[in-house]
Amino acid sequence: MRLIKLKCPKCGSTFTAHEGSDLAICEYCGATVKVPYRKAKITIRRTKLNRKPFIIFTAVAMLLIVAATIILTTVLNSKKLPPLAFKADGVYLVGEDIPAGEYILYPNVKKSDGEVTPVLEVRKTKEAAADSKDFLYRREFYMRQYVNLNDGEYIAFEHALLYLPEKVRLKPLGKEGYAAAQLKVGEDIEAGEYVIVGENKKLYYFITSKPEAALYGTAALNSPDMLDFDYCENRIYLKVKSGQYLSFLGGKLYKVGDAPKPVKSDVGILPPGQYKAGVDIQSGRYKVTATENHINSATVCINKNAVKTGSLSSWDIQHNYVGGETLDFIRLSNSGGEAEIDIPDIEGADIYVTFNYCTVEALNR
Repeated sequence: MRLIKLKCPKCGSTFTAHEGSDLAICEYCGATVKVPYRKAKITIRRTKLNRKPFIIFTAVAMLLIVAATIILTTVLNSKKLPPLAFKADGVYLVGEDIPAGEYILYPNVKKSDGEVTPVLEVRKTKEAAADSKDFLYRREFYMRQYVNLNDGEYIAFEHALLYLPEKVRLKPLGKEGYAAAQLKVGEDIEAGEYVIVGENKKLYYFITSKPEAALYGTAALNSPDMLDFDYCENRIYLKVKSGQYLSFLGGKLYKVGDAPKPVKSDVGILPPGQYKAGVDIQSGRYKVTATENHINSATVCINKNAVKTGSLSSWDIQHNYVGGETLDFIRLSNSGGEAEIDIPDIEGADIYVTFNYCTVEALNR
């Protein structure tokens, strides 16, 4: 036990006593002195923290977060999640509710919706007008559709979604083709030649100078906005220029080199359609046979540097065959009627042969 020094309160002398005792006797005067209680002194020694494990842990955690972000982004991109629509069903004033400009509408209809039809209207009034003059444009549609809007106009649509063009860029056109749609040449597809292919279907295309151009009826076909149109069974070619709008239905659109080859029967007979010499069909002599159809007529047309059917329906009377030359035209007036044709091989020229409501079979030469 440690000794401590005490001072006698009676005589003033200094003496020693054992620490922890309650009382002590002064060695000089014999007085009893109370020993004060002293708390033990606690000394804390500070040590430096080793930060190396903490730094390593933090670095590893950051790497894990970065890796998880990359993986999540890759998964989301692989699913190609559709962008959010700019607007849904409703009536909007251009210049206030939405800015003027070009937009794309997509149908928002499920098979289970039955008779539901997507409708697009561009008009002068907010409410549906009784006077047809208040409608700037009206169309029922089932495929991708462009629309140009100006300040002060109202756009009304139902069962559809409105998108900004930059939000719905199409994947590059390849061997899968594009289904029925309205496309802007120079944006969605490049200028050039394409082919629409469908199996046992009538195919249509319309090339217009603006997306809102009406596509059907005599007035539409005579409109300056209608640049070109045609139709054919199973297969049809077309050519487009930058800035034009192409609408097509009935089949899929392909680049010429990516399109599926025509399917021949077991005995080598081609079905009706439009074929390009040297690509789908070779030059030479062929026999054509009219098939049974609702007009009891069949036609064959051979064109040079043009992609027209050359049929003489009421639609075809409405437009001129610009940029090409008709080399031969044959009409078979009854089912089962036959004729022989020669498909020429002209150097430097594209030859297109169109068979409406008839089959074609190569003849031995």
